[in-house]
Amino acid sequence: MNTAQSAVPEELRVVEKFCNSATLLHGIDALATIRGGREWLVRHGWDGEPTLEHLDSLRGAREVMRAFLADRTDTAARSALNRLAQEHWAGPHVDDDGRLALIPSGAQPVSPAGAAVGALLLHGLTGSGQRLRTCASDACRWVFYDSSRSKTRTWCDMNTCGSRSKMRKYRDRLT
Repeated sequence: MNTAQSAVPEELRVVEKFCNSATLLHGIDALATIRGGREWLVRHGWDGEPTLEHLDSLRGAREVMRAFLADRTDTAARSALNRLAQEHWAGPHVDDDGRLALIPSGAQPVSPAGAAVGALLLHGLTGSGQRLRTCASDACRWVFYDSSRSKTRTWCDMNTCGSRSKMRKYRDRLT
């Protein structure tokens, strides 16, 4: 997990924060318990008292987004993200200031999952959303913004996940 300051643009930070509400490498999931979920929601500007069902829904949405960011060509990941987007957003419109915006579906306020998928949809159109990636390490799956010139970063952090992967491949070649 990259502990350095993220290079993610402000408009995509909601995606990164939501997806990284779990630190799999350390076995931490802020949305695993009512107390932890409430603390995470408040810390990130969301109101309300979460239920176990709500937290389960948020965890599921988070993993849908991670799967999509890991492989945008995966048919199942795209379908799941499309279902998530339809669950939260009725469609796009141009607001009073002439900006593209999304219309929330239903009377429910936008949730962290809805905000994250909305940001991914809007900024995926501009290309900046294409730089969000999931760490290639299955033990990590940290979401990061690839600010490299070549746009080919694979791991959240070369010193952690990248080094482990390269060492594992080296050891496999020796055996």
